[in-house]
Order: sequence, then C-alpha cells, then structure tokens
Amino acid sequence: MTDLFLDCEWADVLASQLVSIGLVSSDLRHVFYAERDPLPFDPMPFVRVAVYPLLERGEAAMSDALLTHRLRTFLAAIPNPLIGYDSPHDRALCQFVLDGMDEPEPEGPTLSSIGWRHLELDTARERWWRDHPEHQPQRHHARVDALALRGAWLSQQS
Repeated sequence: MTDLFLDCEWADVLASQLVSIGLVSSDLRHVFYAERDPLPFDPMPFVRVAVYPLLERGEAAMSDALLTHRLRTFLAAIPNPLIGYDSPHDRALCQFVLDGMDEPEPEGPTLSSIGWRHLELDTARERWWRDHPEHQPQRHHARVDALALRGAWLSQQS
C-alpha cells in the first residue's frame, strides 16, 4: 500500500463545487495538484477571500475532462493507493473527479484498487500548523493542506 493524503477546496456551502484538489504521498515522492477551470462562478465569500488568492492557475488549471484524466493517470501509476482524508466532503469530491465529474465518457485509466481511510487528526493537524508557521500563509491551498494532513498522520505513527 502507498499512503496518500487528500485535501480538496470547494466553493459552496454544500461542498459540491470543486475548486482544487491535492494529494501527497507519505514519502513525498508522489504529489498531485489541480485546479478546476473554469472556477465556480459565485463562491462563498470565505472562498473568494481565503482560497482563490492562493490558486496557482497556469498548468494547474484544468478542464473537468483533463482533471479526471490526470488524476486517474496519477493514481494508476501508484501501487495500491490508500487515500487518507479528514473530511467526507474531500472523499466525495475526489470520487466525483475519478468518476468523470459531468463528462459522459471520462478518459483515463480504469482504477480497480483504491483504498480509502478516514483520518481523525484534528489536534495533530493543528499542532502541525503551529509547528510549521512558514506554511501558515498557504493554509487552504489543497496541496499544502494535504501536506498538513500527512504531517499529522506521521506524527501519530512514531
């Protein structure tokens, strides 16, 4: 199994409009980050102020079809991925991307063996943020938040 840590950012109260997705492996050899293009039109005020300014755009900005294809390709190259997440919304949004979002016939490798693990690490994650003030300005960036979840999980393993 290869442990991966997931975080997603979303634009709406229902957590149904994906903004960005980040995955990092425990050894940091595998990193995935993508942003939706176009972005959701009318995000919650918090998202507009705290999340949108952190977005990288450029090559990270992908159409729904490309995002699905790239995520499937990324996961297909990892032996027995086990995805850890701290919010059911993150898992649902990741599954939405893997399923092709709203694409009728999504492209990319078929994935047969992805494991999922719900991680309850709120205290350890907050400790990671406190111990890594250099990352604080990027809090709510999906890749950095996935890194924080990884750090929280690793701190519980020793």
